[in-house]
Amino acid sequence: MSELDVIVIGAGAAGLAAGLELARAGRRVMILEARDRIGGRIFTLQESRGGSAAPIELGAEFIHGRPPSLWALIEQAQLPTYELQGSQVWCAGGTLRGPTDPPDRAYEMLEDMTEWIAHRAPDRDLTFADYLIARGITGESAQPAMNYVEGFNAADVRRISVTALARQQRAEDAIQGDRLFRIHGGYASLPEYLADEFVRAEGQLRIAHPVRRITWQRGAVSVECSDQSGRPAEYAARCLVLTVPLGVLQAGTPAFDPRPDALIEQARRLEMGHVVRVVLKFSHAIWQDDAVLAARPELAARPDLAARLRSLSFLFTPTETPATWWTPMPDPTPLLTGWAGGPRAERLYDELAAMSDSQALRRRCITTLAHVLGLPDERLDTSLIECHMHDWRRDPYARGAYSYVPVGALDAAAQLATPVEDTLFVAGEHTHTADQWGTVHAALESGVRAARQVLAAP
Repeated sequence: MSELDVIVIGAGAAGLAAGLELARAGRRVMILEARDRIGGRIFTLQESRGGSAAPIELGAEFIHGRPPSLWALIEQAQLPTYELQGSQVWCAGGTLRGPTDPPDRAYEMLEDMTEWIAHRAPDRDLTFADYLIARGITGESAQPAMNYVEGFNAADVRRISVTALARQQRAEDAIQGDRLFRIHGGYASLPEYLADEFVRAEGQLRIAHPVRRITWQRGAVSVECSDQSGRPAEYAARCLVLTVPLGVLQAGTPAFDPRPDALIEQARRLEMGHVVRVVLKFSHAIWQDDAVLAARPELAARPDLAARLRSLSFLFTPTETPATWWTPMPDPTPLLTGWAGGPRAERLYDELAAMSDSQALRRRCITTLAHVLGLPDERLDTSLIECHMHDWRRDPYARGAYSYVPVGALDAAAQLATPVEDTLFVAGEHTHTADQWGTVHAALESGVRAARQVLAAP
């Protein structure tokens, strides 16, 4: 038994932010992390074959806009960043086109939604699917917006709250959320900085220490876990900050004695979204090949469209799976990330599980890209030198990608953020009370909020 002031469970963004805030305030803090690495759903592979060491992001990748809390931390850590640039290309009906040919109304619909919901009674919420019906937007007209909401929010449009979406849209507009940035050395640089600062502030960090049981009463917590050798370990503290992802909390892990029923019930009101992402590394940027430009007649007739493909940033293939692709443009590394979110991701997970073949996702990606680019499958397969993914749905320490708010749960995040008897404190992107669920800056801010609640407690 080791006496502490605070135990923090989880060394993701929320747990590290909470631990650092508490350690700097002079508290005796230990962070227990189940994985053999820090970062949680920030997961960067630093090493890569093929003559390049460009980071491969298997979890969080983008800095969305200019959230002050996140950028202040990036500046403190002196992490070099760059803004994504380049062009957007759509492939629909087997034809490549630019974003305004014909116009894609997904963003316009979301802006209309924000205005429309502002004039409704706050207790008259509805799902995004029902919102589209209420506005008379059906069939093909509704598909772009549905694709966007499911892909970006990893959500089921038949479940996600339109009021929550409107709040999220307003919060993103306030921080220029349509701008995307990356950290040059990989997103893992951020939790590494937090962990270094935490240890420098005399905090104790234990990785590969999965927690099995939390026994608690007001003002006292005992945590049972395993150490790096698999031997039982136990730590005691005055209070605990729980930063496990929503999916883990919903699964009932770790076990509580006694069980905080109100806390678990609030967690179950929210939803954990699912995502499939796969990162492909090619020998060269094959989408810029002259063979592609020659294979697609629309490119020969449209020099501007050919130029878009040469400076490709995002490729949208709404009738295919994965449905969204992006490059690290302006970074020239020949990476292409495929993404499917929400129900489409769940169907793909089920399909791949039924195949019981580790190469199935690679083949699916090659087939989709070959169809879009007009190249033989063999040409892509030969040029593909790496294929990376992480199954977040089956990861026992994640159980999904990130949270979203269904109808009827607008207050659940705030309820989760409320301390339980000044002893149990909860943080994580699912507890963010400023409407930016599912983001790294939401996790960071929730960790700081939980730490300040601990410091303010009797």
